[in-house]
Formats: sequence, structure tokens, C-alpha cells
Amino acid sequence: MRKLIILGHTGFIGRALQTHLERGHGGEVLGFSSRTMDLRRAESVRGLEGLVDRETVVIFAAAITREKGDSLEALLDNVAMAGHVGQCLESHPPAKCVVLSSDAVYPMRPDPITEETPVAPGGTWYAIAKYTAECVLRRSAEAKGIPLLVLRPTGVYGPGDTHNSYGPNAFVRMAIGDRSVRLFGDGEDRRDHLYIDDFVRLVARLIAADAVGVYNLATGISPSFMEIAERLRHVVPFEFTITRAPRRAPLAHRYFDISRLSRQVPGFQFTDLEAGLRETFASFATAPGRA
Repeated sequence: MRKLIILGHTGFIGRALQTHLERGHGGEVLGFSSRTMDLRRAESVRGLEGLVDRETVVIFAAAITREKGDSLEALLDNVAMAGHVGQCLESHPPAKCVVLSSDAVYPMRPDPITEETPVAPGGTWYAIAKYTAECVLRRSAEAKGIPLLVLRPTGVYGPGDTHNSYGPNAFVRMAIGDRSVRLFGDGEDRRDHLYIDDFVRLVARLIAADAVGVYNLATGISPSFMEIAERLRHVVPFEFTITRAPRRAPLAHRYFDISRLSRQVPGFQFTDLEAGLRETFASFATAPGRA
């Protein structure tokens, strides 16, 4: 059984991923955070030298997210982390490297996005950092013949979220705290949203299947933000209002064609949006300090 190492295991996604893998992997799962291994510093990866070998899968989940500041400084830190991990992989090749990227690398476009859709990450520093990290680790992997799996998830929501991104997570918190959900415009923009449990199950399935290359992680269904808010009415045990704020950006939709993912994980059952909202509400409503 291969050993799994998660770099960035204390964030929303990293924590959920480690919990899931520890329950179902059957082998050793090790996690490192910025407190125990600051990947921005070259010397930090020395701690991996005695741990990484040809029986190890390294999962690169570490990132400074947009919520912590979408800045040039954050970009440089994110690229430095990828570069230092790449150096480590070249000197101590693992069985596989898994890069957790983002659908932010794609442009907004009316037709469904596939893994062949040309990237256009220029919209945010974060998107540039994510795609640059992909390129850095791909180059290091190719140099040493390391199988590489790049995962580009759409927006992930659910219990344990720390980002409060516009969408399910933020709507649940607004409903609990303000008895109101605020939409930009009429909430007609459409996005795909992936429940956290589905995300970690997909990652585990793809690793177990020895998948390589690029996979978009999405459900293939893109409800509008208004539809999400209305579905939330079926979940919460109280009434809330829906308010509107001026748009911050032009109307845009994003759809995914998940054919490649479906072929790799046949029969995968995604969590229904209403069920995901219900679990998210139950978690946020009972959390210390509420939402």
C-alpha cells in the first residue's frame, strides 16, 4: 500500500482530504502544514527527504488562497512553494505527484469547458499562480519520469469551509446570520458547485485508479445563484429574504463537460445540491460562534 503525503493538510480541502484518506486508504497518510513545513522556504522541503520514495504519492494542496489576498506577493509565494516542491521531487522522485489546481485557470465562455479547453489564467493573481504551479511541477515530473495527476476542481462547498466564497457557503452563512441572502444582479449567473465529500471521494478514486493527466472535477450541472438561494429555502427551518446588489462583473456562465471524468470513475454518484446544502447548514448552524 502506497504512502500518501498531503502538503497543505490543514485548509478546508486538505483537512477533508486527509480525513477521508485516513479512513479509506488503508496505508500511511502524512500531512504537513505551513506551521510544520513552510514551503516558501527552500530548506523546508528537507523534511521530506527521508519520507518520499518510489512508493509515495505526494499531493500538493498547499496554496495561499484568494481570500487571503489576491496579490503579486501571494503569487510569488505560491510559485515559490511549487518550485521548492519541484526541486524535492527531482531529487527524491515519488510514485506519483497529484496537483490540486483550480478551474480558475479557464476563461469564462458560453460553451462547456473540457480538459482540452485552452487556459487563460490572466484574470487573477491566484489563477496565474495555480497554472504556474501546474507548469512547474509538470516540468519536474517530466524530468524524472514521475506520473502527474492535475486536478482542476470547480468551486467546492460544504462543512469545514473557511473561504466563504460567493455561492452555497456564503448563502448559508448569510441566511443564518442575517436571515437574508444577497445576490449580485438577479443571481442569474450559472456555476457548477462540488460538495466537499464528492471532491475527496473523486480524488481518492482517481489516485486508486492510477489516473494521470488533467481532470476537471465538477458535477456537469450549473444552477444559477438564484436557484441555489431558492433551494436553500427548502433546507433552513426559517424564512429569509433575498436581496440584490449591483453587479461587480458582467453576466457570465460556466458549464463543464465531465465526460473524461465520468469515463475514469464510472458510476460515481454526486451529492444532490439540496442534500449538500442541508449538511452545510447543519454544520454551520451548530459551529462554535455560529456561522
